[in-house]
Amino acid sequence: MQKSWLLSIICMFIISIIFGWVRHADAHGEQEALQLLNTVKPYMMSENQITFKYTGNYGTCNGVAQDMLQTGKKLSQAFGISQAEVLSESNSHPTYTAKSEVAPGAVVTVTVASPRGQSACYVVLRLDASHEAEKSELVKWQDQAGEQLKKLGINGQWNVMVQGYVNEQEQSGQKSSTELVNSITLAFKGKIVESYKDQNTVSASLSSKEFQSSIKSGDKTVNLQVALHQESTTGKLRLTVGTPIITMEY
Repeated sequence: MQKSWLLSIICMFIISIIFGWVRHADAHGEQEALQLLNTVKPYMMSENQITFKYTGNYGTCNGVAQDMLQTGKKLSQAFGISQAEVLSESNSHPTYTAKSEVAPGAVVTVTVASPRGQSACYVVLRLDASHEAEKSELVKWQDQAGEQLKKLGINGQWNVMVQGYVNEQEQSGQKSSTELVNSITLAFKGKIVESYKDQNTVSASLSSKEFQSSIKSGDKTVNLQVALHQESTTGKLRLTVGTPIITMEY
């Protein structure tokens, strides 16, 4: 199911309240992003989609449209994004959304929402990049965005994900989906602490000392999530990996 921006914002904040983010943005984030992308590369076709997402809150909007608009414009300017002049709507809730292409194949979006009954301005800064984008440029953007987030006093969490089809070599190896997820787990030097399986999907939450970014799920530490989904129409295997969790459709 395709998630709206507003649901994405609220979902991430519910997770942060229930489980508690262990680490805020810092210099390790850029290193972990490269480690994630390089480790998953042998399993995935080059035509993949990379997402960097930072979720946090910035001041108060109290559900007031004008306050959301002004906050959104301020953040757009801070991150070099063209300003939107009016609010859009998501699930019957007003939101501020503005986006700009910052490099070939890479688009940055800033979204601000303030659901009725809540005072906070919820913010999502998101970079969506295709395989055409240079990974070094993406990590450089994350580093610069992290510094700006600190200056603005926006506390939150980076979430990095990559999604693409499993390459032909891995698919022709006759491995089951579970075996492939186990293989990827070993590549990340991880241990499966939670897992899920149905007819078309296998997913696993991993604990790995290779990553500092984490959440607490009960008494378990989760650093990464791996999901493998077999498309019912094409039979292709779609691989999604995220740190510390996956917050996109897989």
